[in-house]
Amino acid sequence: MKIITRILDVLCKVFKWITALILAAMLVASVAEIIRRYIMGHSFVWADEFVRYCIVAVAFLGGSVAYREAGGLVSFDMVQTHIYGKIRVVLELLINTIVLAFSCYIFYNSIQNLQLPSIFRQISIGLGISMAIPYLPITIGMGMLILLALEKYYTIFCNCRSGAYNKHPAKPEEGGTDA
Repeated sequence: MKIITRILDVLCKVFKWITALILAAMLVASVAEIIRRYIMGHSFVWADEFVRYCIVAVAFLGGSVAYREAGGLVSFDMVQTHIYGKIRVVLELLINTIVLAFSCYIFYNSIQNLQLPSIFRQISIGLGISMAIPYLPITIGMGMLILLALEKYYTIFCNCRSGAYNKHPAKPEEGGTDA
């Protein structure tokens, strides 16, 4: 399992870098569009579409990686930090199962959509690329989320076996630990 964890660590790091690069590209395109539109009086045809597709990519690629990190995504943190024991194990298993089922459903449907001729052959107006490209981050992000949800089952069972859930959770300080 250590090898799989290392592979997932590398994949998460790659996803974070890709997400950061996409965010940087969005910033550059947005600033260029603002300057061109409001100072020069002209607009790029592709800029708005590019930023929209980048937002989708950041949401699905970055969101999948954020699921792995504690506090990375909004979940039942408020409830989980106040409970311990078997109730916490059941709650974490329930949440992870719901995430896994939803991810599998979206992953399956996104693969089906990518294979449709209406998606694959359609060309976007602004960028002139196949519409399969903007849909691809959905499939990749959901595939990664499936892998991370499966890994989380292992983490939950290891924590359960080690007795980590039997301890009273630490009381979070106001403003978090970094405040």
